[in-house]
Amino acid sequence: MTKEIWQEYNMKLLSIFFSIFIFVICFNVLIDPFCIFNTPKIEYINKIKTDKDRNQRITKIVGLKLDNKPLESIFLGSSRVNSSISEEYYTHLTGKNTKNLGMNALSHDETFKIAYNAILIHPEIKTIYIGLDFFRFLEKNRDNKREVNLSNKKELTLSEINPLLVSFNTTLASVNTLISNLCSKKNKSYDKKTYFIKKLKQYSNNYNSAKLADSEFDKLIKFKNEMENKGYNIIFYTNPTHVTDICVIKQLGYLPLFNEWKTKLAESFSYIDFDFVNNITTEEINENTKYFMECSHSTTLTGELIINYIVKHSNNYGKLITKENIAEHNAQNEKKLHQWEINNKTWTKIIGKITNNELQEIQ
Repeated sequence: MTKEIWQEYNMKLLSIFFSIFIFVICFNVLIDPFCIFNTPKIEYINKIKTDKDRNQRITKIVGLKLDNKPLESIFLGSSRVNSSISEEYYTHLTGKNTKNLGMNALSHDETFKIAYNAILIHPEIKTIYIGLDFFRFLEKNRDNKREVNLSNKKELTLSEINPLLVSFNTTLASVNTLISNLCSKKNKSYDKKTYFIKKLKQYSNNYNSAKLADSEFDKLIKFKNEMENKGYNIIFYTNPTHVTDICVIKQLGYLPLFNEWKTKLAESFSYIDFDFVNNITTEEINENTKYFMECSHSTTLTGELIINYIVKHSNNYGKLITKENIAEHNAQNEKKLHQWEINNKTWTKIIGKITNNELQEIQ
């Protein structure tokens, strides 16, 4: 084979390689499976982001760097923050921009690390909202060493963006997103009651051998004082859970510990409580349930109520908690929970079976 033929052959191989390379990049940007490139959402192509919550510890930071709009605030916390807070609704309500940086099982140490990184990238941020969860203050769940790998540079680095353009994982997410959009005429229905029971059983494991970790309270106090001294406004609030989750805590024998958690928070700083028995958290569980996806995670409809309260104080859903009113608040919550149990004996019985490990496996 002559030299010219070899050169032609190599050029074809390179052309094919670069064509595939460019196609993969364009495909992943067009589909935008992690919703970070602000690509327009097109019906039957990329409107439904089925894989949006994969690799949040990478994608959300990259999305933060790619967003050139000035930010007034950020929301931090666990997947409960991620599922409930709508950036679009916040902007609609306030005319200002925010970023939802809630991530699955985010520890407090990770939360602080992300907060420092966020203000490095967007120094114009004024307010940091942090959603708190009872389970994260337990000894077994504290500081679980789940690392968030963050660049100490304000600018986007190649090591951050490359995996989101050409990696197998991103391409697979794009393919999954495209298939889901092509095949999805309507969201598949599922039995809400069965799903709630399954999740109650799963989340009840969070409370086994529950014991509060005092160090977690100390971390929050230190972070709040440090950030406020730098001029940032720190607002803590508790993420709402459905009353069935609180009932699980009670039947496991940890309601006094749940109350102690709220009391210790109040002794450290004022905060807004959304995790108590009220008209939203006692929503009936059926095909029309709209405020909760399951017992542990609320929907963006609940998130809108949260945003309305913490930004505009325009509803009575939340409760500002201080060390002066926490005892009365806890007492009222216990009474309302007891009344709910009386009025919902079927659910109380189901939860009893869950906490006593008597419930058969839910498919």
